[in-house]
Amino acid sequence: MDEMMQTEGADRGVYELGFLLSPSITEEKLPEGFGALKDAIVGKGAIAISEEFPRLMTLAYTMEKTINNKIERFTEGYFGWIKFELPGGEVQGLDAALRLRDDVIRHLLISTVRENTIAAKRGFGVRRRPKSAETKDAAPEMSKEEIDREIEALVDDPTAAA
Repeated sequence: MDEMMQTEGADRGVYELGFLLSPSITEEKLPEGFGALKDAIVGKGAIAISEEFPRLMTLAYTMEKTINNKIERFTEGYFGWIKFELPGGEVQGLDAALRLRDDVIRHLLISTVRENTIAAKRGFGVRRRPKSAETKDAAPEMSKEEIDREIEALVDDPTAAA
């Protein structure tokens, strides 16, 4: 049994699916729609690692998808993502199944790493220290003669060697 688990895990990759669900799904039905999408992924043999529940967003541009032989246009949608582990041979089948779903406007399926890759949010611009702080931290300028005198004083001082 351990052998089977090792060989099964050997060809498994870590993937992340970013998806945009149709805004025609009501807020009340959204957990059900998201659950159906997760079930489709798990049905292919995936093991979920992490996820973000979809939330409604305004899209940067109008997206189109043909649903029931009619072009539907979307200006908003529910964006979410799921990170999961899946046997490599199942990836193309999952991608094809997602293309056929009417509730998925668009999706992006990428290979990734198991570790958390979400960067912390930072403010815009570069933060710089004020000039006064920079001059406080800087060493005072000394001439070569002053440096030599300091070194001689340290070498000649018997308490400095202890």
